[in-house]
Amino acid sequence: MRFSSATAILPAILHAADAPGSPGPALVNGSFEADRLDTHPGYARSISGWTHTGNVGLNPWWLDPKAPAGPQRPFADNGRIPHGRQVALLQNICTLSQSIPGFEKGKRYQVTYFENARHNRQPGRHPRITLLLGGETIVSPHAIEPVEGYEVFTLPYNFVESALFTAPASGAFDLVFRTLEGDRVTALIDDVRIAEVAPGQPG
Repeated sequence: MRFSSATAILPAILHAADAPGSPGPALVNGSFEADRLDTHPGYARSISGWTHTGNVGLNPWWLDPKAPAGPQRPFADNGRIPHGRQVALLQNICTLSQSIPGFEKGKRYQVTYFENARHNRQPGRHPRITLLLGGETIVSPHAIEPVEGYEVFTLPYNFVESALFTAPASGAFDLVFRTLEGDRVTALIDDVRIAEVAPGQPG
Protein backbone atom coordinates (compact mmCIF):
# COMPACT_ATOMS: atom_id res chain seq x y z
CA MET A 1 0.00 0.00 0.00
CA ARG A 2 1.39 3.41 -0.96
CA PHE A 3 0.00 6.47 0.75
CA SER A 4 2.04 8.92 -1.30
CA SER A 5 5.34 9.28 -3.09
CA ALA A 6 6.96 9.77 0.30
CA THR A 7 5.55 6.73 2.08
CA ALA A 8 5.53 3.00 1.38
CA ILE A 9 3.90 0.75 3.97
CA LEU A 10 3.99 -3.00 3.53
CA PRO A 11 3.25 -6.06 5.67
CA ALA A 12 6.62 -7.10 7.11
CA ILE A 13 7.87 -10.67 7.16
CA LEU A 14 11.66 -10.28 7.29
CA HIS A 15 13.90 -7.34 8.01
CA ALA A 16 17.63 -7.74 7.42
CA ALA A 17 19.93 -6.59 10.21
CA ASP A 18 22.28 -3.68 9.70
CA ALA A 19 25.83 -4.65 8.88
CA PRO A 20 27.94 -4.34 12.03
CA GLY A 21 30.54 -1.62 11.91
CA SER A 22 29.20 -0.16 8.67
CA PRO A 23 30.00 3.55 8.16
CA GLY A 24 27.38 6.24 7.85
CA PRO A 25 24.70 7.76 10.08
CA ALA A 26 24.90 6.44 13.64
CA LEU A 27 21.35 6.10 14.97
CA VAL A 28 21.24 5.17 18.67
CA ASN A 29 18.75 2.76 20.26
CA GLY A 30 16.64 2.39 17.14
CA SER A 31 14.89 -0.67 18.56
CA PHE A 32 14.16 0.93 21.96
CA GLU A 33 15.79 -1.88 23.92
CA ALA A 34 18.29 0.17 25.97
CA ASP A 35 15.82 0.96 28.78
CA ARG A 36 13.38 -1.03 30.90
CA LEU A 37 10.39 0.57 32.61
CA ASP A 38 8.65 -0.84 35.67
CA THR A 39 5.84 1.69 36.16
CA HIS A 40 2.32 1.69 34.69
CA PRO A 41 1.41 2.52 31.93
CA GLY A 42 4.88 2.88 30.37
CA TYR A 43 5.43 6.64 29.99
CA ALA A 44 9.13 7.51 30.05
CA ARG A 45 10.89 10.57 31.42
CA SER A 46 13.68 9.80 28.97
CA ILE A 47 14.55 7.22 26.31
CA SER A 48 18.22 6.54 25.65
CA GLY A 49 19.40 8.31 22.50
CA TRP A 50 16.10 10.12 21.93
CA THR A 51 14.39 13.32 23.03
CA HIS A 52 10.65 13.79 23.12
CA THR A 53 7.71 16.07 23.80
CA GLY A 54 4.32 14.91 25.06
CA ASN A 55 3.36 11.43 26.24
CA VAL A 56 6.07 9.14 24.90
CA GLY A 57 7.24 5.89 26.44
CA LEU A 58 7.86 2.18 26.06
CA ASN A 59 5.63 -0.89 26.08
CA PRO A 60 5.53 -3.45 27.48
CA TRP A 61 6.61 -2.29 30.90
CA TRP A 62 7.95 -4.95 33.24
CA LEU A 63 7.07 -6.03 36.75
CA ASP A 64 10.70 -7.15 36.96
CA PRO A 65 12.83 -5.38 34.32
CA LYS A 66 15.54 -8.09 34.56
CA ALA A 67 13.15 -10.98 33.96
CA PRO A 68 11.67 -12.15 30.66
CA ALA A 69 8.27 -12.63 32.32
CA GLY A 70 5.73 -10.14 33.59
CA PRO A 71 5.12 -7.82 30.61
CA GLN A 72 2.31 -5.28 30.96
CA ARG A 73 1.16 -3.86 27.63
CA PRO A 74 -1.70 -1.37 27.93
CA PHE A 75 -0.68 0.38 24.68
CA ALA A 76 1.05 -2.35 22.64
CA ASP A 77 -2.14 -4.41 22.67
CA ASN A 78 -1.88 -6.15 19.29
CA GLY A 79 0.62 -7.39 16.73
CA ARG A 80 3.96 -9.15 17.06
CA ILE A 81 6.79 -6.87 18.21
CA PRO A 82 9.23 -6.57 15.29
CA HIS A 83 12.53 -6.55 17.19
CA GLY A 84 13.43 -7.24 20.80
CA ARG A 85 11.04 -7.04 23.73
CA GLN A 86 9.44 -3.60 23.45
CA VAL A 87 8.39 -0.69 21.25
CA ALA A 88 8.10 3.08 21.55
CA LEU A 89 4.66 4.57 22.12
CA LEU A 90 3.56 8.05 21.05
CA GLN A 91 0.24 9.08 22.59
CA ASN A 92 -1.83 11.92 21.14
CA ILE A 93 0.22 14.87 19.81
CA CYS A 94 3.93 14.49 20.53
CA THR A 95 7.37 14.15 18.97
CA LEU A 96 10.18 11.62 19.23
CA SER A 97 13.47 12.81 17.79
CA GLN A 98 17.20 12.19 17.56
CA SER A 99 20.10 14.19 16.17
CA ILE A 100 22.01 11.71 14.01
CA PRO A 101 25.62 12.34 12.94
CA GLY A 102 27.50 10.76 10.07
CA PHE A 103 25.70 11.99 6.95
CA GLU A 104 27.85 12.84 3.93
CA LYS A 105 27.00 15.63 1.52
CA GLY A 106 25.37 14.44 -1.70
CA LYS A 107 24.78 10.88 -0.56
CA ARG A 108 21.28 9.40 -0.48
CA TYR A 109 19.75 7.76 2.56
CA GLN A 110 16.55 5.95 3.43
CA VAL A 111 14.86 5.40 6.78
CA THR A 112 12.90 2.24 7.56
CA TYR A 113 10.85 1.37 10.61
CA PHE A 114 7.83 -0.61 11.78
CA GLU A 115 4.55 0.92 12.94
CA ASN A 116 1.28 -0.11 14.54
CA ALA A 117 -1.54 1.46 16.58
CA ARG A 118 -3.24 0.78 19.86
CA HIS A 119 -6.84 -0.39 19.64
CA ASN A 120 -9.44 2.27 20.17
CA ARG A 121 -12.96 1.83 21.48
CA GLN A 122 -14.27 4.25 18.85
CA PRO A 123 -14.03 2.75 15.33
CA GLY A 124 -12.31 4.93 12.79
CA ARG A 125 -10.28 6.91 15.29
CA HIS A 126 -6.60 6.30 14.59
CA PRO A 127 -3.27 8.03 15.23
CA ARG A 128 -1.70 10.00 12.38
CA ILE A 129 2.05 10.32 12.02
CA THR A 130 4.70 11.85 9.81
CA LEU A 131 8.50 11.55 9.71
CA LEU A 132 11.00 14.33 9.00
CA LEU A 133 14.75 14.22 8.42
CA GLY A 134 16.72 17.46 8.34
CA GLY A 135 13.41 19.36 8.24
CA GLU A 136 12.31 17.50 5.11
CA THR A 137 9.21 15.28 5.13
CA ILE A 138 10.32 11.77 4.19
CA VAL A 139 7.17 9.91 5.28
CA SER A 140 3.96 11.75 4.47
CA PRO A 141 1.26 12.20 7.15
CA HIS A 142 -0.92 9.10 7.31
CA ALA A 143 -3.24 7.24 9.65
CA ILE A 144 -2.16 4.01 11.36
CA GLU A 145 -4.64 1.20 12.01
CA PRO A 146 -4.04 -1.76 14.35
CA VAL A 147 -2.61 -4.71 12.45
CA GLU A 148 -4.95 -7.20 14.14
CA GLY A 149 -7.48 -7.76 16.90
CA TYR A 150 -7.21 -6.67 20.52
CA GLU A 151 -4.85 -8.85 22.56
CA VAL A 152 -3.85 -10.85 19.45
CA PHE A 153 -0.10 -11.00 18.84
CA THR A 154 0.47 -13.06 15.68
CA LEU A 155 0.79 -10.61 12.77
CA PRO A 156 3.81 -8.34 12.28
CA TYR A 157 3.69 -4.56 12.46
CA ASN A 158 3.60 -2.68 9.14
CA PHE A 159 6.97 -2.00 7.53
CA VAL A 160 7.58 1.57 6.36
CA GLU A 161 10.19 2.78 3.85
CA SER A 162 10.76 6.51 3.63
CA ALA A 163 11.39 8.59 0.55
CA LEU A 164 15.07 9.10 -0.24
CA PHE A 165 16.90 11.89 1.58
CA THR A 166 19.91 13.52 -0.11
CA ALA A 167 22.17 15.11 2.48
CA PRO A 168 22.67 18.81 1.64
CA ALA A 169 25.82 18.89 3.79
CA SER A 170 27.97 16.58 5.84
CA GLY A 171 27.22 16.27 9.53
CA ALA A 172 24.20 15.65 11.75
CA PHE A 173 20.51 15.95 10.94
CA ASP A 174 17.44 15.63 13.15
CA LEU A 175 15.14 12.66 12.64
CA VAL A 176 11.67 13.52 13.99
CA PHE A 177 8.56 11.37 14.37
CA ARG A 178 5.59 13.70 14.81
CA THR A 179 2.06 12.61 15.62
CA LEU A 180 -0.85 14.71 14.38
CA GLU A 181 -3.96 13.41 16.14
CA GLY A 182 -4.75 14.27 19.75
CA ASP A 183 -7.98 12.43 20.49
CA ARG A 184 -6.82 9.58 22.80
CA VAL A 185 -4.86 7.64 20.19
CA THR A 186 -1.46 5.94 20.35
CA ALA A 187 1.08 5.08 17.64
CA LEU A 188 3.66 2.31 18.17
CA ILE A 189 7.13 2.46 16.56
CA ASP A 190 9.99 -0.04 16.46
CA ASP A 191 13.27 -0.98 14.76
CA VAL A 192 14.17 2.40 13.23
CA ARG A 193 17.10 2.20 10.80
CA ILE A 194 18.94 4.44 8.35
CA ALA A 195 20.87 3.10 5.37
CA GLU A 196 22.78 4.70 2.52
CA VAL A 197 21.28 4.09 -0.90
CA ALA A 198 23.98 3.58 -3.53
CA PRO A 199 23.91 5.61 -6.79
CA GLY A 200 21.63 3.91 -9.30
CA GLN A 201 19.93 1.84 -6.63
CA PRO A 202 16.19 2.50 -6.51
CA GLY A 203 14.75 3.80 -3.27
